[in-house]
Amino acid sequence: MRKILWSFIVLAALLSMSSCDDDKRVDYEYLPAAIHQFVDNYFADVQVVKAEKDDDEPRYKLWLSNGFELKFYNDGGWQEVDGNLQVLPSALQIGILPGNLLTYTATQYPNAGIVEVSRYSWGYQIELNTVPVIELNFNNDGEVTTTGGR
Repeated sequence: MRKILWSFIVLAALLSMSSCDDDKRVDYEYLPAAIHQFVDNYFADVQVVKAEKDDDEPRYKLWLSNGFELKFYNDGGWQEVDGNLQVLPSALQIGILPGNLLTYTATQYPNAGIVEVSRYSWGYQIELNTVPVIELNFNNDGEVTTTGGR
């Protein structure tokens, strides 16, 4: 009886550990063309270190050799660019963000840089490299909706 109980405990532990990580490593080569185009446009000289597919939230996650983390929706559209406290490249900001958002940020926070941006159905959320970190929300037209610190 002890052997059966012990076997059951070990099996349950193994099953719970495998179900905790729903991310599956994938080969960058096989990701949607839109992801390749995004990386080629904004991170041409940067190597993709790791790519994963998240089954719980249909998306892809990429880690770049420069420390950036990228998230994409299943169709390849970008969801999040996280510079890990590094300012996002200017060409990237201009290419993916509404002009109103960039103008507001530059005038209201002239000494700050955008270090993270996320895109949602309602608009955009950005983080600035201020102390403390400032989060700003914008609608899809680039008009500020809320501000706050973290």
